[in-house]
Amino acid sequence: MSIAKSLKRSLSDAGGSKISKRICFLQPMTSDYNSINLNSGINVVGRNSETGIRDVHCSKRQLELDVDMENTRAKLRVIGENPCSVNGLMIMQNNECNLEHGDIIECVYGKLQFELQFKPSPTAETKIKNEKQNQQPTNEDKSNENSVSKNGSGKWESVGNGSMMVYNDDAVKASNKIAGYDIDGTIITTKSGNVFPKHTDDWQILYPEVPKKLKSLYQSGYKICFFTNQGGIGSGKIKLDDFKRKIKDILKKLAVPVQVFIAIEEGHYRKPLIGMWQYLVDNKNDGIDVDLSKSFFVGDAAGRPESGSGKNKRRKDHSLADRRFAANIDVSFYTPEEHFLGKPTEQWLKSDYKPSEIINNTDIPLLEPKNVDIPADNCEMIIMVGLPGSGKSYFCQEYLEQHNYTIANADKAGSTQACLKICEKALGAGTSCVVDNTNVDVESRKKFMTLAKKYNVPCRCFVMNVPLDQVRHNIKYRHLTDSSHSKINEMVFNMMKKKFKNPTVDEGFTHIVKVNLKPKFKSTTEEQLYKLYLLEK
Repeated sequence: MSIAKSLKRSLSDAGGSKISKRICFLQPMTSDYNSINLNSGINVVGRNSETGIRDVHCSKRQLELDVDMENTRAKLRVIGENPCSVNGLMIMQNNECNLEHGDIIECVYGKLQFELQFKPSPTAETKIKNEKQNQQPTNEDKSNENSVSKNGSGKWESVGNGSMMVYNDDAVKASNKIAGYDIDGTIITTKSGNVFPKHTDDWQILYPEVPKKLKSLYQSGYKICFFTNQGGIGSGKIKLDDFKRKIKDILKKLAVPVQVFIAIEEGHYRKPLIGMWQYLVDNKNDGIDVDLSKSFFVGDAAGRPESGSGKNKRRKDHSLADRRFAANIDVSFYTPEEHFLGKPTEQWLKSDYKPSEIINNTDIPLLEPKNVDIPADNCEMIIMVGLPGSGKSYFCQEYLEQHNYTIANADKAGSTQACLKICEKALGAGTSCVVDNTNVDVESRKKFMTLAKKYNVPCRCFVMNVPLDQVRHNIKYRHLTDSSHSKINEMVFNMMKKKFKNPTVDEGFTHIVKVNLKPKFKSTTEEQLYKLYLLEK
């Protein structure tokens, strides 16, 4: 019997005090596969003609589902060799997981998506009972029935002195399951075909599948939330009132209640930082804890390379902000193509740099070689070498200042010439000194080397051994935690990077020492911040 006929018969048989029959099935998320009828009790799902699954990674006996029709739930066990996923959470072979109506199953992790459905659904059963007993629906039922018609009516809220705006649709309900989305390139695209919209009305829904997917998730108990970076509002390129109108127009088109978070300025609210998500959890979910294993985030800033050609050519993703945002909040991530169209998991340009591993790696020595003496036995000069943000000043303050080294820093002294005078005064008094500047090229180091020779003192070079990604991460972290530091211009940073020349003993150094940055933190909050992905690219 077809699912449609089974459902029709189930509803027509609902003449008693409770529904006499219910059906359960796996609804494919794309048209490539068949709906899979499930019986009460044990069912085995896998690769065969009945399911339409032909993927060799899916075993003929891939999943076992024990269906409880009466309580509209099921227990899943992976019996195939390859893992599956439930709401984005990977489930390995021989592991089990409890399922509810509306849960999304990937028969093989990353592909073969199906949605578990019971018909009539639990909410439909309540409605039928009410109609049968000629009772007025409860307030909760009215909210369910009217949620779509109320959509587009809500309130705006300004947070963090205007750093973030929040729109809360009147029909939005708190939930432990969050379906999170970026907006541009994920929910909508431009009508004009341009990368950036020409005007406020230059938009259209990205795929026809978008509204249907959002409604299905909402009906399955998910709370739909949009998280978007809109720096153009903060810079004045986009008018806030125009963007507010655009949001309401989009929500009316989608016809589903949504909570919208808009990061307007740089800082903790902007993705990939988790300020928007944290505000949702702390203030905008009615105190209900979010189940991260059942939540997910979808976005187009996923670090994918350029692909295809001609009309099918796709530009390289502008950043990794969405993928890293999902990683920071520890939820599953999907691209729009994977989520809405059911396409296979896409390749992306992975970075070897993981901020949390820097802190957790205790095996790296502070200095290389390990037997370096601090302080030196006699008066000396140390010349630090490293890009801005590599940790030179931190190292000087933590490890040299306590040994009475005079620290000469151009940012504080005002110029290189002033630093030379500070060093000369120290060496003249028989005190060791350290040049805490970038000193990225031979010419800048030579000025201080000449001074060391004048006073006949040895000169060591301490080079910050910090990967470029970590340097950029440190700069971002410093901006977030210390307002006294001026922002480093990207053009200046790139110019220094281009000028950088590794120091050699031929310049006159007695030793060249590598310094591995081992950061310390004033608080647990700062340490947790450092462990997050802070960079969009």
